[in-house]
Parts: sequence; C-alpha cells; structure tokens
Amino acid sequence: MLGLLPVSCWVVSLVLDFASRSAVDPVPDVRAATSLIGWGLLAAGVAAVAGFLDSLPIPARTKAFRLALVHFGLMTAASITFLTSYVLRKAEPLEQPVGVQALAVSLIGAVFLLAGVVSGALLAHRRV
Repeated sequence: MLGLLPVSCWVVSLVLDFASRSAVDPVPDVRAATSLIGWGLLAAGVAAVAGFLDSLPIPARTKAFRLALVHFGLMTAASITFLTSYVLRKAEPLEQPVGVQALAVSLIGAVFLLAGVVSGALLAHRRV
C-alpha cells in the first residue's frame, strides 16, 4: 500500500503536465506537477525500503524472487527517470508550460512505472 503514494503523485503530475500545455496560465499546473514529482521521489525512497524488507522472506532462486528483482529494477528506473524530469523542470522557466524534454522523460518514467506496478501487483497478490 505504501507504493501507492509515489505512483499517485507521478500519475497526477503527468495529468497536470498535459493540462499546463493548454492552460492560459500554466504556472499553477507546472508548480504542482513539479512538487508532486518531488514528493513522489521522497515517498518512493520510503516505499523502496519497505519493499526491500518485505522481500527478505522470499526464497532465492525462485520465480517470485526473480520477479521481485525485476520489480525493483523497474521501479528504480521509474524513480531515476522522474528524478531526471524533476531536474529538467527546475532548469526551465516557471511561467511556461512544462518543456517537451521533461514531459518526454516523465512519459518514459510512466512506462517503467506501469510495468513496475504490474510486477508489484503480481508479487503482492502472490500470483507467482
């Protein structure tokens, strides 16, 4: 359940990114999206520690263990891409819609995020 916070922050930030592209005044959307990415990064760190501790009882060399490693890798990739997007946003002027580079990086992060969520759901519901 702890993983829902970073996922929610990052998904809502994407919605705000697209809203900022068509808004008359993009500043509130850009500011909120950037803040949500930052909060998502902090929450992802906490969720990673909890996920690691939760995975300790999984026996090595099992299908579940391999899926846990894939999940950790995907979520790490998502975190790194959203961190990159955060850094790109901080370098952009605030009074403009989110830049194409930051938006593209966030979309790549969303792909990693989706795959990570699916693998995490399989692990959490013991489908493996």
